[in-house]
Amino acid sequence: MLKRGFAGLVVLLGLCLPGAAGPLLDKANEAEAALSAGEGTRAVLLMREALFEAWRAAPLTVETAIFVEAQADGYGIYTERADNVFAEGEPLRIYLEPVGFDWKQAEGFHTSLLTVDFDLTSPDGKVLAGQKGFGRFEFKSHVPNTEYMANLTLNVSGAEAGDYLLVLTINDEYSGSSARVQLPFVIK
Repeated sequence: MLKRGFAGLVVLLGLCLPGAAGPLLDKANEAEAALSAGEGTRAVLLMREALFEAWRAAPLTVETAIFVEAQADGYGIYTERADNVFAEGEPLRIYLEPVGFDWKQAEGFHTSLLTVDFDLTSPDGKVLAGQKGFGRFEFKSHVPNTEYMANLTLNVSGAEAGDYLLVLTINDEYSGSSARVQLPFVIK
């Protein structure tokens, strides 16, 4: 039977194998003890430390990559576009939530640096246009934030009506890792 509480949550999320000892499960057990002792803030801080450990071990991925109606005002604060059909000359607005990139410490801050390359392809993969370093996202914070988002706007004016694939490559300039997402769309 699975343990309940933080330790059980860590196991359920696949962060640690059931019955195995590890730093994430240890943090979850400490957090559970702190919560039982009425130390809710300490429990949250311990779970945040576990999250940072999982983040550092995770590969760079993009949790969310969607077309949106307008630029997002912040992490999770967006209106997803109802479809992927755009009028000729209408800009493509994209919302991204990358996960697992590196943070460096400098001058009392944690900093990250992500760049985004794009390729506009036909449905069969023929590259029609592209640009390296199209987007650059430098972030500075007192903590290595995990709620991180990026807005992109791409103008494809002059593209003929038809089906396309937008291929975005998100590059972590600190670790050298990359993640790729594909967003099919139509120009009518």
